[in-house]
Order: sequence, then structure tokens, then C-alpha cells
Amino acid sequence: MGRSVLCESFVEDYLRQLSRKAGVCMGLLIGQPAVGGKDYIVHATRITGQDEEESDEAQKLNATVASQQALDATRMLPGGMYVLGIFVIHPKNVFQEPTLLSSIKFILMSLKATFDANPLLMGTCDELEQGEKLVLYYSSSSKAHTCKTVSLATENPTVLSCDWKFVERLTTWHKLNVYFETDEVYPLQHNSNREQYDTEANLTECAKKVKQQLMEAKILFDGAPKLSGDTVEGVLTMKNQDKFLANVYLPSPAILSLSDTKIEEFEGTLKFDGIVSSQIFIHSRCTFIEAERFIVADIVRSLMSRIQIHCDALVQAEDTPLDRITLNELPRRIYFPVRSSQTSFPVQFNDYLFPEESVDTPLGRIKEILDVNVTVRDLNSKMELVPVVKEDERPSEDVWRPANAGEDDFDGKLNMPVVGGLVTVIVLLIALLVYYFMK
Repeated sequence: MGRSVLCESFVEDYLRQLSRKAGVCMGLLIGQPAVGGKDYIVHATRITGQDEEESDEAQKLNATVASQQALDATRMLPGGMYVLGIFVIHPKNVFQEPTLLSSIKFILMSLKATFDANPLLMGTCDELEQGEKLVLYYSSSSKAHTCKTVSLATENPTVLSCDWKFVERLTTWHKLNVYFETDEVYPLQHNSNREQYDTEANLTECAKKVKQQLMEAKILFDGAPKLSGDTVEGVLTMKNQDKFLANVYLPSPAILSLSDTKIEEFEGTLKFDGIVSSQIFIHSRCTFIEAERFIVADIVRSLMSRIQIHCDALVQAEDTPLDRITLNELPRRIYFPVRSSQTSFPVQFNDYLFPEESVDTPLGRIKEILDVNVTVRDLNSKMELVPVVKEDERPSEDVWRPANAGEDDFDGKLNMPVVGGLVTVIVLLIALLVYYFMK
């Protein structure tokens, strides 16, 4: 039996509008996979910059453009939401045209390669997707539609049957809010054959460590563990509640043996700390094991998205001298509704904002990547707040060495005022002892 897909009816309205305006186009299908081969589609967005020609060069260009937009879109998705496939609006049935079908397979393979190259963005959920991507064909002339899945498990992708339905309010969406705090110190690693530190590589290593911690963590709902097979909605109904308080507890050994203890020397260290806001949306039949998986995916994806966005914004030449202390301020997370705030559809996506950027900065990016029209009023920028650090409060090299000290002068040099103060205290203690015994 093939996969079953339920799609929100407003997505069909979007496809119908595109077919009238654009004629021939392609886009991304975004939603949530579920146990039992069922998918929920909540959003569709057109891929911009596509070439309508059918040449090999156009095919490669379209695959590159689609993969990059899928990557950018994934950074904006909460945990549990994925790019589940693509839609194609065309007058010809793409499943009956070998050339078009070959092009679609090539694009899907490119998407898979892009996500495989960025594993910490958690762009796929193989446990639920089973290595398959959706392809929805929507006729620009008759408005008829056909959906199939393409299995990417082998080098030669195979097309499988699939059941697709447009549904009004296909499910009830529940929101889970979690705040995750990290405060760790990691060793800095040099670039190969260079004295510089690779900022992205070191920050990525931090995200890997966080993922390892989360994979071993315990997630409690309302202060207690839940059976993995229980559905979230079922427990909420029994408790007469509409939300959960979720807490993430990282493993920590109670006793550290001497064999596990060691002293290491590093040329530099990286302090990785902060609080990540996590907000996921789960369908009504979602189990707790799925919810835990989505929470982990959301935290790791959010960290890696910030790291990539931050490093893309860095401008540093290879021979630029590094300060002894460098502060990397990752962008904070903001949320926006997929649908107009006046509708009852609760699902929200997210973007990231640097401290120096105004709140309206992401509006154009959201429109370009997700084709969502939002205003500043729609943005929730209060979930994460970055403390204002004045320039004179930032750590500097003066913390580590005197302003006029050279490299040779610094090593082994005594701090004379401190030494003098210690000698004075010692002399005073000796005098008090002598006075006490002579009394």
C-alpha cells in the first residue's frame, strides 16, 4: 500500500492561483510525516529563478536553484516540519512524459544530496519518510491533480502510487514550547595548514556535541515520562488540557572516576552558551516518541541554522590577525504565522534576526523563500531577547595581559602591586601572632 497524504485546502487555492499567473512552474511541498505512511501538507511555495527550457544546462540550473531554496526554507521550519517533496504545474502530465519525469527525479536527487551534505539541519526524517519524496502534478489547464512518491533509496529512483486528498482543516495542531539552555566549553581547532581558527567548523562541532547530548537526553511532559506509543491528543483529552510543559534533561554522571579524569592543554577554547527557544507543532495523532524526535530536531536545526547564517555574514580575509578573544553573536529566533493572523490556523514558521537588524528586515526574505505575506505586526520577536552589550563592556585582551606588555615580557612577569600586597598581609599576620604569644 502506498503513502497517504492529507493537504490543507488553502494549498489548493494557492496552486490554482499559480496556475493562472505563472502557467508552468515548480515548488516545494512542506508538511509533517507521520507513522504509518501518512503525511500532512500545510504549505506550498513556488521555486523562484527556474528555467522553463528542457536542456541539460537548464535541468542542472533548476536542480541547483531548487536545492538552495529547499535548504533556505528548511532553516525557517520548526522541528517536525520538512520539505516533503515538490509540486509541478504543467499542461502535460509529468508522469507520462519521460523527459519531464527524468528532470523531476534529477531535482529530487539533488535535494537529497543537499540535505545529506547538511545533516545538522535535520532536513529529512527517514524514520517516517522511508526515503521517499512526494511529487504532485497539478494540471494548469484542467486543474486535475495526481500525486506519486519517488523512492530515492536506490541510484535509479522508482515511482510509487500515492493517495492525495485536499481537506478543510485536516487535523488539530498542538503547540509544544521548550527552552533549552546550553553552557559548555570546547577546544578550538585550527584550520589545516593555517594558524587561523575556522569559525564555522568550530561552531558546527559545538552543534554536533549538543545533538549527541540531546540524543541521550530524557524529555518529560508535565514533569513525567510518557509511553512512546501514546498520542499527545489522547493524553490531553484525558487531562482536559490543551498544552504540555516539556522539559529536556541532559545526562550527567553522578560520580566521575579517576580513570575518566584527565587534564588537557588547548591553544584556545570556545565557550558555547545561551538559551534556545523551541516551538514545534504536532498533528492530533502524533505519538510522544515522534514529539521527542521533533523537539530534538528543532533545537539542533535552529542552532545549525544560526551558525550557517552567522558564518555566511562574516567577512574575514585569510591573513586577518585574530584577537585573543572573539565574540560570535548568533542571530535570535523570531516567529511568524504561515497563514494570516486573522485565521484560526496555528502553525508558525521562523526566521533569524541579528542584533543590529530592524524587525522588518526578514519580511522580504520570508516572501522570497516561502511566498508568505507577513507584516511587522505578525512577527513574534519577543521569544528570544539578546542583552545589549556596550563596547566598553565587551571582553578584550586587556583582561589577559597589560596593555604595554609584549609577548616576551608577559610570560613569567610578576604583578608587583599584588606581590607587595601579599607581603604586607603576611607581615601583619606575623605581627599579630607575636603580639598574642608575648601577651
